[in-house]
Amino acid sequence: MQKLAGKVAVVTGAGSGIGAGTARACAAAGMKVVIADLRLPEAERVRDELVAAGADAIAVATDVAELDSVVALADRVEESFGAVHLVCNNAGVWLGALMQEADIKDWRWLINVNLYGVIHGIEVFLPRLLSRGEGHIVNTASLGGFLASPPRGLYCTTKFAVVGLSEALLLELAGTGVGVSLLCPGLVDTHIMESEQVRPEALRTGRAPAAAEEDEEAGMDPDEVGRRVVDAVREDEFYIITHDEHREYMKLRFDGILAAMDRHAERYRS
Repeated sequence: MQKLAGKVAVVTGAGSGIGAGTARACAAAGMKVVIADLRLPEAERVRDELVAAGADAIAVATDVAELDSVVALADRVEESFGAVHLVCNNAGVWLGALMQEADIKDWRWLINVNLYGVIHGIEVFLPRLLSRGEGHIVNTASLGGFLASPPRGLYCTTKFAVVGLSEALLLELAGTGVGVSLLCPGLVDTHIMESEQVRPEALRTGRAPAAAEEDEEAGMDPDEVGRRVVDAVREDEFYIITHDEHREYMKLRFDGILAAMDRHAERYRS
């Protein structure tokens, strides 16, 4: 989808971080932008910034963990701007916890937002994109969708799922006119480590999450991530892997998988 000017982009989790950076990049490309976020004041702050810069934008309070909320988002977008062209299923939360210590409420919270948030975006918007034979979906996973380590087990579970979902969706939509991209960033200067602040009361455990090891402020600028997302949409690129410093870890993982395959093939060759 090379021509973006005048088209409509919906970005979830756009009140801050990667979502806000992506919203800014979409606006810079001339798109009409819908800033969807659980925290309406944050979404309105980004909307006001974009409007002040000359963009056409609205803010919509959205809980991606709830299907009805995403349906309401889609209806609001069509009422305001008409057809949607780009859907960025970006909203996500983080929790550091060892699986041996995690509560089922921890699992449910991360799965509801990080995985069902993407599923709901696809469930609601994909039929609308397919009906017009044009559009693009960007799903935000993480390098944690390829590389797993404690205390990120719960988080990585959700991101591995988004990777598999997106890879399957890419094949499913071949030839339909609807493209798919998978965003897998490393460390970005966001506030995702503060996700506990927006955790629903019903899913709170009363335990403090494990402290983050990374210094978020040392991460990539979210606006740079957003620029790369828009470039990938224009070029119809699937993988958006922003951090090349993890290349050796990625190589070790896939080399290990292939080596295991070769060992088993040799061991059981008749």
